[in-house]
Amino acid sequence: MTKPIIEKWYKKLGFDSRYDAEFYAALHEIEISHDLRVEDYDINSQDGKRNFLAFLYFCERTGKEYEKRGISEKILMDTLSDLVRWCDTWSNLKGELYLGELDWLSIHLQLKLFHLGRLQYCMQKFRHDVPSHGIKKGDDSIGVHIPSIGPLDPAACKASIDEARDFFAKYFPEYHYEYIFCESWLLDETLKKLLKPDSNIIAFGDLYEKVLCYQADSLLGYVFKWKLKREELPEFEPKNAFAQRVKDWILSGNNFYETLGIIKK
Repeated sequence: MTKPIIEKWYKKLGFDSRYDAEFYAALHEIEISHDLRVEDYDINSQDGKRNFLAFLYFCERTGKEYEKRGISEKILMDTLSDLVRWCDTWSNLKGELYLGELDWLSIHLQLKLFHLGRLQYCMQKFRHDVPSHGIKKGDDSIGVHIPSIGPLDPAACKASIDEARDFFAKYFPEYHYEYIFCESWLLDETLKKLLKPDSNIIAFGDLYEKVLCYQADSLLGYVFKWKLKREELPEFEPKNAFAQRVKDWILSGNNFYETLGIIKK
């Protein structure tokens, strides 16, 4: 009963044909219970193929919830396309069909995160106190996330933020928040030393009021290779000029920072 649903979403989301043989073999061998729910799934599971089948099965219920709320098919497909990106990331990392990042993807499937235009938006809580703005750790907010789907065009990002304001007011009026925030390496002021002033990344960061930062190497996973550690960097060959500047910066004993930026609702 679950297999046709899983195959439906495999085809609908448009996974690369290079996965076909492994996918159909897994679909034949692995049983996914029709009672299984994303809320009950072990997000620490390292059975990559079972994860993949289960999360495709969960898409069916998510699609029905979108229909009930009147949210468009386009937003549904844009949001669920993250399964394709993370399948590619983890399959490349493992060398076989594999879905990881389950804690992150489960948020999409539970209607807590939505892809709107260029950016993604998640109903989530602040992880830090920001006394200067009356923000307390645990306060409700809308978190901005940046999928790797191309340039961070400033106009597209601004339009996306406006769309998000309208979206949550229309579909989740019961959700009360005061700030939209982004907590990312992309907001790091250090990048102004490595990028041109008219860089899209710099323009994106300047959309926010930056209220705190802390040292982190998270950009390595995005600029180089997912899960890359600082100690592995000397042996890793940069693929572009920016990656080379990042590598040189770190090997010279410098750091990068995760930065929290906010925008008033």
